[in-house]
Amino acid sequence: MRRVIDIHCHRECGTAAAMVKPEADRLGRAPFQFGSELTREVNRRQLADLRPKMESLEVRLADMDAMGVDVQAISLAPYQLYHWAEGELGANAFRAVNDDLAKTVDAYPERFIGLGAVPLQDTATAVHELWRCSVELGFPGIEVPTHIEGEDLSSPRLEPFWEAVEELGMVVFLHPTNFTHPQRFTDHYFLNTIGHPLEETICAGRLIFDGVIERHPGLRFVFAHGGGFLPAYSGRFDHAYHAREDVRDGLPQPPSEYLRTFFFDTMVFEPDQLGYLISKYGSDHILLGTDYPYDMGEPDPMGLINRVSGLSEDDVERIAGGNAARLLGLDL
Repeated sequence: MRRVIDIHCHRECGTAAAMVKPEADRLGRAPFQFGSELTREVNRRQLADLRPKMESLEVRLADMDAMGVDVQAISLAPYQLYHWAEGELGANAFRAVNDDLAKTVDAYPERFIGLGAVPLQDTATAVHELWRCSVELGFPGIEVPTHIEGEDLSSPRLEPFWEAVEELGMVVFLHPTNFTHPQRFTDHYFLNTIGHPLEETICAGRLIFDGVIERHPGLRFVFAHGGGFLPAYSGRFDHAYHAREDVRDGLPQPPSEYLRTFFFDTMVFEPDQLGYLISKYGSDHILLGTDYPYDMGEPDPMGLINRVSGLSEDDVERIAGGNAARLLGLDL
């Protein structure tokens, strides 16, 4: 069996958190300050409980061993994607995040891979940090949110950024940070259980219908949480494309043709749902993910894969690590 690679796991950067705290407090942007009062209290307790997993590499390595994970492709905790931070503060925070991640990878290069982060609130600065992540720090990919403070990733101003991503061959791991219309999502942790997969659905739709994938066919997107709701109901996009001129305007191929270029992690919890993803998009487009160390994660990722009926040994090997190794350019 090829080494097991987790494409979806997170780490905090204390240096960046301290750097942005005064401005975050001033703007009311402290982490986990969303949802009902009960949700906020649960999140506060969870954040305290997770501190050792975020700060100690030894604790993380022990958890990886217990979960059967050989390598983590680590991305930033979503609440540390500081796209609200303007100017020099934003640029410095993302630089600190990436430097911290590089130190983590250097400490255990056989166990950790870095997925960097860039200040997308400023296109030129994002391109500069992207090149630094690739050339100086050696990261094979980056983590990107599903929107930038409400601005879609298909925004015309981001074209130079996507050109640079394509030129560098960087993998893009897409992970939601919050939902843009929270009024109906306050209770019951709907901001996560409904909001996050809905955000991924909207993001995928924008990347497809606004032509980002058509203009940049070399981009490689990996969607967290199995791609949200869209992969299970993509036929509605295709039906509309064939039925209505306003849907297919400017799009030379049906949406499903672009959707098939995406990659999805295994974070869907149920073997039948994972089996659907595999049968629909192919075992070569599914990557193991755990969402470590959060309570919405999968503690037994190989157990989930092995409960999917009808998979061959080759299918399991591709999903468990082969696809990630290929995408990230790893020799494992």
